[in-house]
Amino acid sequence: MSLPLTFADKKLLETSLIGPDNMIYYTTSTTKSCSGRKLTTVVAASGVVGLINWREKTFSLNGAVRKWDELKRKSAGMCHSDREWNWEELLATPLNGTVADTVRFTTHRQHLLHDNERAVLYFPYHMQDELERMFLLLAILYMDVHRQDQEKEITGAAIDASTATI
Repeated sequence: MSLPLTFADKKLLETSLIGPDNMIYYTTSTTKSCSGRKLTTVVAASGVVGLINWREKTFSLNGAVRKWDELKRKSAGMCHSDREWNWEELLATPLNGTVADTVRFTTHRQHLLHDNERAVLYFPYHMQDELERMFLLLAILYMDVHRQDQEKEITGAAIDASTATI
């Protein structure tokens, strides 16, 4: 069994994560400047605070700061995109166990003819460590925003290429 937390808005960095009991479990907010994102703050209902510093490329978890490069590494060969995320004993990529033991994330999906599907984060019910949950949430936010940025670059490049004149 998992605890589904639904993102209230498609803007993952400016929203609340709401549980099945309609309680707000986390709130995200981001400061920006003309050169892009600066700092994303994630606050848990329990008071635990996590930060993504986009410029310094760091995560902060209750005041402890780590660089992304120290936290993530490829778990397979050159052709695989799998990543392992580790914050000391907090392991985002389980080395063993079942699917029920893992955190899952489904992205926001936009549809033309029916309701959009909101992004949902699933925490295993037995995962009660708030620091572990916060670390995983920060890693998932970072990875999905990075994926969205790459999609925008590809789409923008395709539009530029299609409108180029020879």
